[in-house]
Amino acid sequence: MQKLAINKSRKYRTILYGCLIFLTSCIVIIYFNDSNIKYLGFLLILASIYFEFKNNRQFMSAIVLPEADDNCLKIVIDGELSDFWLVKKHIVINGWIYLYVIQQGSNKKLKLWLHKSNFDKQNAIRDLARYLLFAQNN
Repeated sequence: MQKLAINKSRKYRTILYGCLIFLTSCIVIIYFNDSNIKYLGFLLILASIYFEFKNNRQFMSAIVLPEADDNCLKIVIDGELSDFWLVKKHIVINGWIYLYVIQQGSNKKLKLWLHKSNFDKQNAIRDLARYLLFAQNN
C-alpha cells in the first residue's frame, strides 16, 4: 500500500474562475439590459459561483494506492481516511491526470485534475498513472 501525498490546490485557479464568471455576468447584464432575462442570467451565474466555492471546501490530502489483490482506492479527505473508491474514468496526459472516482457505499463523486506539481514527491504522479493504466485494466 503506497500513500501519495497531495498539496493543496492553489487559490489562483478559484480566483481566476470567479473573475471570469464575474466578467461573464457583466456581459450578460450589458447585452440583456432591456429585458428581464438579465436577472435570470445573473442568478444562474451567482449560483455557479456559489457551488464552485462550496465544492472547494473539501481538501483531499492523499491517495492511498491499494495492494495487488484489491481494486479500490483509499482517499484521505479532510484528514479522514475513506475507502471503497472506484475509478470510473481516468485520463492520463503527459503531466496531468484526470480522475473521476465514486465511493461505493455513499455514491460520493470526485472529479479532479491532478498535475505533477500537486504531488509532494516528484515520481508520485508516475506511480498513480502506472496504477491507473496497468492495474485498473486487469
